[in-house]
Amino acid sequence: MDSALVTAIAAGLGSMAGASATIVTTLLTQRTQMIRANAEWQLGVRESLYGEFITEASRLSVDALVHSLDHPEQLVALYGILSRIRLVAGADVLKSAEVCCRRIVEGFRQPNMTSDQIRKTFDANEFDPLKEFSAACRGELLAMSSNATSSAARGGAND
Repeated sequence: MDSALVTAIAAGLGSMAGASATIVTTLLTQRTQMIRANAEWQLGVRESLYGEFITEASRLSVDALVHSLDHPEQLVALYGILSRIRLVAGADVLKSAEVCCRRIVEGFRQPNMTSDQIRKTFDANEFDPLKEFSAACRGELLAMSSNATSSAARGGAND
C-alpha cells in the first residue's frame, strides 16, 4: 500500500477517534449536569413542601395550646399539605407527618393552657410535635443529596 494513503487513512482515523471522544465526553457531561439539576430541583420542591408543612403545623400547634377546635376548616391547609407530602415523601417522613397531624388534633381536644403552663411546657422541652418530622425530613434530604451527587459522579449509572 502506498505510504501516503496509509498516512491519510491514519490521520482520518485519528481525527475520527478524537472527534468521537469529544462527542462522548460532551454527552456524558450533559447527562451528569441534567441528573444533578433534576436532583437539585427535586430537593428544592421537597424542601419547600416540608417548609410549608412545618410553618402550618407550627401555627396550629401553638393555636391548639390556647384554643379548642371551633372551626375544623382550620385544618384544611395542613391536611392539604400532608396529601402533597404523600405524593413525594419517603415512608419515614410521611409517618412522622401523620403523627404530627394527630398530635395537633389531639392538642385541640386538650384543655386550654395558661401562659405559665405553656412556658413551663416549653422550658421542660415537652412540647415539640415537629421534632420527629424535622429529623425525618433532614435525613431524607441528606440522603437524596448524597445519592444525587454519587449518581451524577457515576454518570447516572444504575438510575
